Amino acid sequence: MISTALMLVAAAVSMQASDTTRASREAFQRCLGTFVDGAIRDRKPIDEFNTAFPQACAPEEQAFRRAIIARDSANRATRAGAEDAANLEVEDARFNFNDRFQMAQPQTPRAAHAAPAAQTAAQTTTPPTAQTAAQPH
Repeated sequence: MISTALMLVAAAVSMQASDTTRASREAFQRCLGTFVDGAIRDRKPIDEFNTAFPQACAPEEQAFRRAIIARDSANRATRAGAEDAANLEVEDARFNFNDRFQMAQPQTPRAAHAAPAAQTAAQTTTPPTAQTAAQPH
């Protein structure tokens, strides 16, 4: 039992040591986080954010892509497969940070007032319910 636990710990340590993309992933995500946090803090309009975001953190993105391709190539993936994996991981990171920006945007007043207006309209147009006659048992 103790030997099993030691093997699991050793495997976990070796997996962390062999993660060749960790530093570049963290640098890329840190850069995206800084960009998004700044855009939120500065209340950057969505159109302006959408224009600037794809070019943000280009050097960190390229380093991350190279690390993924090197990792997958070392694991005998094809060049096309390694590039696809890099594209997916970069797209995933960008999607998550874009989503973070979008979720931080304030609700538009129109959408916020639409629900109460609809509820008020429903309340005024609903006819009163008739009382049902007593049912014999």
